[in-house]
Amino acid sequence: MAGMTSFNPHKEEDEGYLAAEAGRGASENPYPRGTIRYEQWRAGWQTKRNETQNRTNEGYVAAVAGQSLSANPHPRGTIRYEEWRVGWQIKQDEAERTLRLAETHRGSDRFRPAPESEAQIPRSRTSDEEN
Repeated sequence: MAGMTSFNPHKEEDEGYLAAEAGRGASENPYPRGTIRYEQWRAGWQTKRNETQNRTNEGYVAAVAGQSLSANPHPRGTIRYEEWRVGWQIKQDEAERTLRLAETHRGSDRFRPAPESEAQIPRSRTSDEEN
C-alpha cells in the first residue's frame, strides 16, 4: 500500500467546473468529444453555469440563509415548489463541491496512507533505553 495515490472520481467534472468559474467556454473542453471524460468535464462546466444563473432563485437564497428543504413555502406539486426545491438543492450541491475542491486543493491525505516515516509503529526498547 506504500505506493497508493489519491483518486478523485470527480476529477474531470471538477476541472470543467473550475474552467467555467474562470470564465472559459465549453468549447475549451480538453477531452475528445464522445468520451466519458468529455461528458464529465462538460457536466461540471454546466453545473457552474447553472449555479451562476440560479443565485437569484428563492430556494437557493433560502439555502444560503440556512433554511431547510421543509421551509419551501409553495404547495407541493406546483412548478414554484419544484423551482424552489431545485434552487435549494443546487446550493447544497455547491456546498458539497466546495468542500471537495478544497480537500482536493489541499492535497488531502484521506485516500493516501501516511509515509512510513510518519507511521505510528510501536518499537521495542533497545538495551540503551532500558538503562
